Amino acid sequence: MAFKHASQTSSGVGRLTAALARSTALVAPALALAGLMAPMAAQAADASANDVAAVVVTGSRIPQPNLTSISPVSVLSSADIKAQGATRVEDIINTLPQAFAAQGATISNGATGGATVNLRGLGCARTLVLVDGRRLMAGEPGSSCADLNFIPSTMVDRVEVETGGASAVYGADAVAGVVNFVMKKDFEGVALDAQYNIYQHDNDSSIGTIVKNRGFALPKNSVSGGRGYEVSAMIGANAPDGKGNVTAYATYRQINSMLQSERDFSSCTLAESGQTTFSCGGSSTSYPGRFGTAAGSKTIDPATGNFRAYSSATDAYNFGPLNYFQRPDERYTLGAFGHYQINKAADAYTQLMFADDHSVGQIAPGGIFYGPQAVNCDNPLLNASELAAICGANAGTATNVTLNIGRRNVEGGGRQSDFRHTSYRIVTG
Repeated sequence: MAFKHASQTSSGVGRLTAALARSTALVAPALALAGLMAPMAAQAADASANDVAAVVVTGSRIPQPNLTSISPVSVLSSADIKAQGATRVEDIINTLPQAFAAQGATISNGATGGATVNLRGLGCARTLVLVDGRRLMAGEPGSSCADLNFIPSTMVDRVEVETGGASAVYGADAVAGVVNFVMKKDFEGVALDAQYNIYQHDNDSSIGTIVKNRGFALPKNSVSGGRGYEVSAMIGANAPDGKGNVTAYATYRQINSMLQSERDFSSCTLAESGQTTFSCGGSSTSYPGRFGTAAGSKTIDPATGNFRAYSSATDAYNFGPLNYFQRPDERYTLGAFGHYQINKAADAYTQLMFADDHSVGQIAPGGIFYGPQAVNCDNPLLNASELAAICGANAGTATNVTLNIGRRNVEGGGRQSDFRHTSYRIVTG
């Protein structure tokens, strides 16, 4: 019995040992798993403290032509135009880096009276202008360039500018690119708008010292000018069934002139003097004149009325001040846009536009530009000293001598060009 009991006891100890071994084998992975879970639980606790209650995905309903176009397209919206306060459409375009300065209100010498757009510097003849995807006619006889004065800024919904690959669609006149003015089509109600602008400048630049040292007149310390204003009215109505719209507009714009003499940095025509300095230039076609005689260049002394030596440093004519910085301009525009969806396959539309624009360009007075002129030595309008300087021993005879003369016609005032454009556009389809 003792042996049997011992046997049973030994067998029970073996079973207990085996059970403990199995328990240890199960507890070890559990402990390892708990060790891994502890950092994860800590991280989860930290993350839960910074949880975002909601994620809001924002987007824009503004059309993005670049998403579907094979060429880059720049877009200026009506909000951009309003923010700029621009009344001239060319000013809107010239804010873009791909646009170069072309004909506009700030061009006087060589002006045509119109306003053009010049993409990439290739010229307005290589820049196509569209209105709602349809070509705008030329604004100047003998030129293919469109006149942006014809487009009322109040009616522009957005401006699309494409500068690559447009010639494949539109031809050679779109080599530089295309500017498409998209007009408002579904306006309803009445809108009245008025804008007024003025340019103010403090004449305190270093150029003023150069002008003063040269002896030319300087403007006042603080000047304002170039005033302009525009008033516009727009009225629109939708069809009762929502399939069409008619919008009409009328605008009036007046801009005053501004001379280069009103700014210290343009009170003379600057010429480069070295790599980093400037000097005032001038013209030998001067006032009261320059006369090239055998005894050298002469001019007339205003105090005595006789000849004295001509000095380019003091007698050259300053032709800058009488040039317009900004041309005066007066413009009327009037028009109406209408469309109606007859059915899913047919849409009737019309665009009626009218514009009348009047502007004047001015540059310095003309005259007899320095060159050879025949003078008779018995001319009764010449005094004795002048005859002696011009004719020498032939003074008082009927001999003709060649005299280089340069005289500015300051009595006649600046040379002016009067521009008037009256344009009509009728599109229907």
